[in-house]
Amino acid sequence: MRVPYAWLKDYVDITLSPEELAERLTMAGLEVDRVEYPWPGIVTAQIIWLERVKGSDHLSATRVTDGTNEYSVVCGASNIKLHDKVPLARLGARVGEIVIAEKMAMGVLSQGMLCSPRELGLSDDHTGIYILPKDTPLGIPLGKLLGDAVIDLDIKAHRGDLFCVVGVAREVAAFTGETLRLPETAVKEKGKAADKQMTLKVRDPDLCPRYTARVVRDVKIEPSPQWMADRLTAAGMRPINNVVDITNYVMLELGQPLHAFDYDKVTDHTIIVRRAAPGEQLTTLDDVTRTLTDEMLLITDPAGPTVIAGIFGGSRVEVSDDTTNILLEAAHFAPGNIRRTSQTLGLRTESSGRFEKNPDINLTAIAIDRAARLLTELAGGTVAPGQVDFYPEPVEEHEIDFAVSQVEWLTGMQVTPTEVEDVLRALGFGVAEGKEDASEVKLRITVPTRRHDVEESADIVEEVARIAGFDRIPGTIPSGPLPTPHHDLWYERADRLRDVLVGAGLTEIVSYPLTSRERMAHLLRGATSGEEQLLGAPVATPSPDPSPAGRGEVDIRKTERRQLAALAERLPAITLVNPASAEVEALRLTLMASLLETIAENNKHESAGLWFFELGRRYLPTAALRDGSGLPQERHTLGVGATGPMATAWTGEVRTADFFAIKGIAELLLATLKVAAYRFVPGAHPTFHPGRCAILEVGVPGTALANATEATKGTDGLSLPAARDNPVWVAAAVLGEVHPEVAERFDLTARTCLMELDLERLYLAVPEVVFSQAVLRYPAAQRDLAIVVDASVPAALVLDTIRAAGSDLLRSAVLFDVYTGKGIPEGKKNLAYALTYQSPERTLTDQEVERAHAEIVKALGEAFDAELRA
Repeated sequence: MRVPYAWLKDYVDITLSPEELAERLTMAGLEVDRVEYPWPGIVTAQIIWLERVKGSDHLSATRVTDGTNEYSVVCGASNIKLHDKVPLARLGARVGEIVIAEKMAMGVLSQGMLCSPRELGLSDDHTGIYILPKDTPLGIPLGKLLGDAVIDLDIKAHRGDLFCVVGVAREVAAFTGETLRLPETAVKEKGKAADKQMTLKVRDPDLCPRYTARVVRDVKIEPSPQWMADRLTAAGMRPINNVVDITNYVMLELGQPLHAFDYDKVTDHTIIVRRAAPGEQLTTLDDVTRTLTDEMLLITDPAGPTVIAGIFGGSRVEVSDDTTNILLEAAHFAPGNIRRTSQTLGLRTESSGRFEKNPDINLTAIAIDRAARLLTELAGGTVAPGQVDFYPEPVEEHEIDFAVSQVEWLTGMQVTPTEVEDVLRALGFGVAEGKEDASEVKLRITVPTRRHDVEESADIVEEVARIAGFDRIPGTIPSGPLPTPHHDLWYERADRLRDVLVGAGLTEIVSYPLTSRERMAHLLRGATSGEEQLLGAPVATPSPDPSPAGRGEVDIRKTERRQLAALAERLPAITLVNPASAEVEALRLTLMASLLETIAENNKHESAGLWFFELGRRYLPTAALRDGSGLPQERHTLGVGATGPMATAWTGEVRTADFFAIKGIAELLLATLKVAAYRFVPGAHPTFHPGRCAILEVGVPGTALANATEATKGTDGLSLPAARDNPVWVAAAVLGEVHPEVAERFDLTARTCLMELDLERLYLAVPEVVFSQAVLRYPAAQRDLAIVVDASVPAALVLDTIRAAGSDLLRSAVLFDVYTGKGIPEGKKNLAYALTYQSPERTLTDQEVERAHAEIVKALGEAFDAELRA
């Protein structure tokens, strides 16, 4: 949940910085994902050089510094001058719909963008660059200077009371000792009573134990005031109009979802809460007609359904620009029913998410009064006297007998009775003296109805400990014998790979193994039959380019969603019988989807390059699993994803994420593991760009393959060689550049590369024993070999032929140049290799070297019709 820092300060005085507050919240049990500021990637900078671009009547070439680095920036504004301090959007930053990238402007390199007030959303002024005050420090994020921080919290489901700004403010007030200020809810009422203007009938109280309504007349629909629109936007919601925005504002403020009906469109001004009839349909606000079941709850009127209760409104009674009278709803619905309905319809909203967390049933009357007050202030409405409130079985607060000594008994933390009382009262609990006991202090704790998670004394101890501070729990050294260490081969392997990849500048991520089949289907660009098997294989093997032929882009877009849905159904993934949501319905067949999602999410907040890796498992179905006699394969896998530039720590050299960068990571791993026999062969896979995809094959000794388990061999039929000493080429990884269509599905804007490596196959090629060789005493002979072959011939196959044809005298062969162009026939390419000949026994003669060299040339001519290039 996104909580704007300035909005939070309306309810509690805060002296902590946003970052300090985030740390305190996390230590109090409210996990903070991040603190965000507006304009990520835009920093303060100063113009240190300025001149007009030759040949242009308005462009200026500048050099700006952020205090650490200098940048060349071309600017078209006329109001800048030397030494001005300005907002600089660095490479990768997003300004509006533009992602800043390097470009040439009239022959001058531009490495960023200087921003105007309109581009920053500060005003409509686009006549010049926004000039910062002269005393502005350099290199600080502009959002910290001018913007409002947003604290992004990961609230767990059992704390439904924290899914609102006031709920978070109550926690802040408790651990800072400040006073909580609740929003004003007093309403001025006028006119005919509400229960005389509408009728409420709740036919299924088991699914709707409370329904509260109010009537507000003579409202004026118009845009919300800027302060409200800004707060809604910062919290992640889109402003619509003052009435709808007020219902959303109160939901974010107090945690109670509300709904506004056009009073005059509600037939007979009658609200009926009932289960849907089987097959009943409702057209929702997104113009989708949805078919309902008899397990779903509806808000209806005599003319038919108007709202899917707690989830989404219908179009027939929605508030429009012509609306003048409002019927407000604040209800409490059965959380389990809302969750099942949301999953069945595949429809999750801010409202449904809160109802699933079981908000306080006693909050409806408070929230509806708050919304009514705001409607009078911001929409000029007149509130009818009284609420229409269906609440047949009021929920009461419950009490818990609590001994203060339990805090020390469970946590080791020493607290006084006064501390306990202060903490609990600050959190809104009632505290009174308990039963008399001469041996210890006992209290009678009244638990507010919003705290469904507090059921017993241990829960009270947790409340005291987290507000008083977990750091007060004393540390003790464990006693007794140490457990016998467990030897886990795969743990050790993963730890070694992790060291190598982190040393190469990559960052490790950990994602959930549960995902959705639709998300995995997004990796399969063509959405054609049979492609689903590519994600279920140990490593995807080359397949034809699945791009449809003879079809226009419009036709492809028109059918893509239907094809992807069908493809998702065919994916051979292991699905859960009762998933928590459609987003976590299946065990993953690949790590690539989670890598792309992580890159896309982090790309919203980071302007630098993102180079990630994940060591995890894929879960592949087996015949034994299907017949109920076994389990799935859990294949140890490495996934690597990279986008954008990354600077080398020692040299400062900048690497760009492309095919060769991801190939270099693979070669680094192979070198670390001493895998000598490997090759990259061209591949085609719907996830990757045609011509920028390769399969990594490793040479596995026949003996290793013979000893491998069937699970390690996989499902694509690895067979033993005739002679077990001969190696078998095994596909171990697929790598390349992500296809633009796949990138678009994952909202990726920059070039992104992926690699998925089957570690179980890779380790078949890792030698068990590594032998060292003495440095040869005799000099080596160097020869260069330049040949012309067909452009389609892989350089790796040529290298294999050189090594096979070379005698024992050939020590190494390295490709150092690939050339096409002038002097090379069309359809051909020139490959140049550096060959090293050396004997461990003697100095080689020219004749010996030439004979070995001639054998290699002969073999290349026979294998590839290769010609020597003069």
